[in-house]
Amino acid sequence: MQSASDVISSLFWLKDNSDIEEDPEQQIVEQFVQNVEDFSSQYGSEISVSYTAFNLRGPPSNFPDYGDYPQAFVMRTYGTWWDEAPSAQEDYMPQNASTITSQDFVEVSFERAVYPLEVSVFETYNPGALVRIWARGPTSWMLLWEGEPEYVGDRPRIFSPPIRQLNVPTRILRLEFNHKLLPYYTELDAVLLKGLQPPNFVKMKNNFAYPSLFYPKTQAAVEKGQLLNKIIASNLHESVASRMNMQRIQAKPDTGPPLGDFQRLPDETILSVMKFLDMQSLCRCAQVNRHFNRLAYDSILYRSIDLRPYWHCVQSQVLVTLSLRCKFLQKLDLSWCGSHRMIYSHYVVNFLKESGTELTHLRMNCCKFVDNAVLRTIVDIAPFLQELCLRSVVGCTDWICLASLRNLRRLDLYRTDINTAAAVNIIRFNPGLEHLNVGSCKMISAMDEVAIALGANCPNLISVDFWKSYSLTPNGIRALGNCKKLQELDVGWCLQAGGSGEWLAWLAGTELRKLFLGALRGVCDRDLRSLLPRAPKLTQLDLLGVRAVTSDVCDSILAECRELRLLDVSFCDQIQESQVLEWREQYPHVNIKRSFQSANLNTDPNPLFLAPSLE
Repeated sequence: MQSASDVISSLFWLKDNSDIEEDPEQQIVEQFVQNVEDFSSQYGSEISVSYTAFNLRGPPSNFPDYGDYPQAFVMRTYGTWWDEAPSAQEDYMPQNASTITSQDFVEVSFERAVYPLEVSVFETYNPGALVRIWARGPTSWMLLWEGEPEYVGDRPRIFSPPIRQLNVPTRILRLEFNHKLLPYYTELDAVLLKGLQPPNFVKMKNNFAYPSLFYPKTQAAVEKGQLLNKIIASNLHESVASRMNMQRIQAKPDTGPPLGDFQRLPDETILSVMKFLDMQSLCRCAQVNRHFNRLAYDSILYRSIDLRPYWHCVQSQVLVTLSLRCKFLQKLDLSWCGSHRMIYSHYVVNFLKESGTELTHLRMNCCKFVDNAVLRTIVDIAPFLQELCLRSVVGCTDWICLASLRNLRRLDLYRTDINTAAAVNIIRFNPGLEHLNVGSCKMISAMDEVAIALGANCPNLISVDFWKSYSLTPNGIRALGNCKKLQELDVGWCLQAGGSGEWLAWLAGTELRKLFLGALRGVCDRDLRSLLPRAPKLTQLDLLGVRAVTSDVCDSILAECRELRLLDVSFCDQIQESQVLEWREQYPHVNIKRSFQSANLNTDPNPLFLAPSLE
């Protein structure tokens, strides 16, 4: 492995490729990310630079240093803690779990399109979450690499897995992550694309090239998984036959392979087996013979559809074809689908009108095709909708139309542009609301009004996420004391609520199991003690950056909260590493987290963390 000094030296050797006199047909260029095109989540906020996806732009800021640095890209979750929280969501098609599931993604672009030879990901904290690398071609996505999630220890690395060779150039990559094996947040510092410049390439100015940055692999390569073979063999949009293909299939004689005794089973039995198939396997069954084709198109198999695992190949035509089968559709997940105009909004509108009248659950997280027309259609055709998830959907303005829904139990609007009036009205007309996520909703200028509306109208509220809501104050949080069934509250980085923690006493009558108080520096031991006696079911407590908390109250928390499984005391000034090590031995059933930024765990936190920029 190259020494740290050699790597740093090579990083600062920046050259403009216009000075290189090599044959452009043979030139290999190395370039770091020019822009971040899309992402599913980030620890940072829209009005800051700390821990945001845009920190992936340009060369590394921290490598080869290892630790928690705000100049890196950090996603919202790690481990399995969010899957174990009261707000956890169930998959609509759990049979899709046969493939490697992804929890997050980030899409980045580079200045030059190249034939990719190598992709290097600079991981500076808890590496191992990367599971897929995709490249965008002229009309489709192509899988470069796939591997299982892993945890490789407390050390930085440059991960350069062997990638599939393409016959088309690309300048856009998408990275997918699975955090389930990680003990804490993963952090990415940069992404480097090394590739062969296409022939007759028109040179562009101001490109950062790194021709000297050659280094050996820092990790044994993970072999490509089954998904690559599936995609090469049959993409989903090719497997789902169009109406014309259906007519051709029905017109041909039944020349499918013999199925032996299996074909003698009653149709009801075969359908019961098919219910356990993922979407792609179901599409392949339709290609076996006429008998299987008829059964695989039975509407009973399409009550719940999850297309998120196939986001890379789902196009508008898929919706047209599925509309023939979805007579009884109740649950639909289109999350991540439709990037780069692979799905147009009017196709979604038509599909919902034809097949969505019985919808009770709908997820369209990170979908570019969601616009005002789609929102209005959802309201018009799905009056019985109970779950609506639109995470990271931007560009809509008619959020107020969702107030026409009356049966919502879960509403996820993380990182959307919904405003205060729309959020309040939706809450008022949905008194059965149980789960609400309005984290990082920068257009909600008065989050107190949202919290007060919840306290006044939603007695069955179980979880609410106010993450990085800078307008939330103690006045709003106090109103949640009326929600006696409240089990989960995330007020991390709600800085106006952090001047004092006296409002914690108002939550003592609830059934809190998860409480995240990250960066609320006014919370002190006295505030937590007022909550402890009446929060016996607390299982997850995040005190990250709560500077006034001492080891005394943590001793009480660990002793009194018998069901506690997660305690985060990162960047708590009053708590020493030696105390954390002692707790870990005394309470082995509790995962006690303590982040760090250097080899010396007792050094002061980075000033960027203590005084986050809100500009």
